[in-house]
Amino acid sequence: MGEENLYDSGYNYPLSVIHDGDHGGDDFITTLVALQRSNEINLLGITTCHGNVSVNTATRNACLALDLFDRRDVNVFEGADVPWKIPSQRGDNAFGFNGLGGVDMGEPKKTPQNSSAQEYLANTIQATDKKVNLLATGPLTNLAQLFSSNPSLLENVELLTIMGGCLNPLGPNKRQGNITKHAEFNFYMDPDAADFVLGLEIPTVLFPLDVTHQLVFNENRKQMARSVLKTELGEKLIGVMGAAENVDDSKFELGGAIFHDALPLLFLLKPELFRGKSMHLSINTDSNSEYHGQIRECRDEKMNRSQVFLVDQLTDPGGAFEIILTSVSAVAEQNSRTVA
Repeated sequence: MGEENLYDSGYNYPLSVIHDGDHGGDDFITTLVALQRSNEINLLGITTCHGNVSVNTATRNACLALDLFDRRDVNVFEGADVPWKIPSQRGDNAFGFNGLGGVDMGEPKKTPQNSSAQEYLANTIQATDKKVNLLATGPLTNLAQLFSSNPSLLENVELLTIMGGCLNPLGPNKRQGNITKHAEFNFYMDPDAADFVLGLEIPTVLFPLDVTHQLVFNENRKQMARSVLKTELGEKLIGVMGAAENVDDSKFELGGAIFHDALPLLFLLKPELFRGKSMHLSINTDSNSEYHGQIRECRDEKMNRSQVFLVDQLTDPGGAFEIILTSVSAVAEQNSRTVA
C-alpha cells in the first residue's frame, strides 16, 4: 500500500472543532494555536479527561489557555477522571505536577461549566447544523463513553483526528512506546477506549509516534523561539514547549521535546503537509500482557474493523514548526497582562 494524501483539496474553512484532551503542555500549546488561527478553526469548546495530569488539573490548564485570549465564548467541560473499563493507570509525570512542566501561568480567571463533557459533546454534536471535527489529544475515554451511548451522533461528525499509538518508531533506540516499551501513552492510559474508537464507522485520521517524532523542539528551534519570544510570557511558553524534554530525550534521543498533540491540529490547518495510508487497526486490551496498550494492524477481515488513515510522514517539519511558532509568538505579543 503506497503513501497518499488524505485531503488534497483541503477543507471548507472555518472548521467547527471541539478539542478533547488531557491538557498537559503539548495540549496547551495546541489550544493556543487553535485559538490564534480563528479564521480556520472555530473552536466550539474544550473537553478534558484524565491522562498527563488529573482531570481537575487538565481543566485548570484549559481555562488558563483561554485566559490568554479572554475567550468568554469558548467554554471548558470536565470529563472522565478514570479510564472507561479498567483502573487508573500510572503515568510518567512527563509534564510535571501542573502539566505545564512546572511553569507558573498564574491562577485561571475562567471557570469550567457545570455541565459534564459528555453532556456538552452530545448536545453540541446533536444540535449542529455543520458537522463537527473532533480533535482528540489525550486518552479516548470521553469519546468511547459518548459514542457507545449515542451511536447516532457519528453521522454529525465530519472528521476525528487522534494523537496516539505507534507502529514504526523513529530514533536510535527503536522503542515503540513512550510509557512502556510497546505502548504509547494516550492509548496505554485507556486501551479499551482507544480500541473502541478506532473501530467506529467514522472518518478517522491517526497521528502516532511514527509521525510526531518528526517534529522535535530541538536546540535550533529553541533558539528560533528565543529570538521572537522575548517577553516574560514568551519565555514561559518556551518552557511549556520544552516541558517533556528530559522524559522524551531519555527514551528516544531525538534531541528535544516532541510536539505530539499539535500534529492533528496542524493537519486540520494544512493537510498537504502530511502523508500516510489507510489501515485496519486495533489495540491490545489484555491487562495481563506486556503489550497492553500496543497498537497493531488487523489483517483478519473477520474482525470487521473500519479503516483508519494512519499518518506516518510529515513532509515539511520546518513549515510545521513555523505555524506553531508564529501562532505562539502572536499570543505573546497580543497578550498584555503579566503572568505571575
